[in-house]
Amino acid sequence: MSELPYRRLEVWQKAMALAMEVLDLAETEGLARRFYFRDQMCAAAMSVPANIAEGNGRSTPLDYAAFLDRARGSLFELDTWLLAAGQRSYVTADAAAAFSPRIEELSAMLRSLAIQLRRKPSLDSRSPR
Repeated sequence: MSELPYRRLEVWQKAMALAMEVLDLAETEGLARRFYFRDQMCAAAMSVPANIAEGNGRSTPLDYAAFLDRARGSLFELDTWLLAAGQRSYVTADAAAAFSPRIEELSAMLRSLAIQLRRKPSLDSRSPR
């Protein structure tokens, strides 16, 4: 079976790695008992790679770019949940802040890819993917 195209995207790979780390963080003692908080944070984290993948399967560049925008919005939502977790001492402030550089990097990657897609007339060439 051939690999699905979105799995080759560096932005998707980084988003998945970030989501897995957030899921690990959610299992720590400070978050494990705060179900609503934990579940919202995990949903935001998983929404980032999921929207990248879904957008990659769309038939027009504008549709794809719209899903990248959704992924970026979910990334900002995740950042907000992480900041709040640190402020509420559900996790250490350092643990929450450790995600910031990767969130900033992913945000820039998503924005750049969306801009590129909005300049493409079609997805016939299947890049950037």
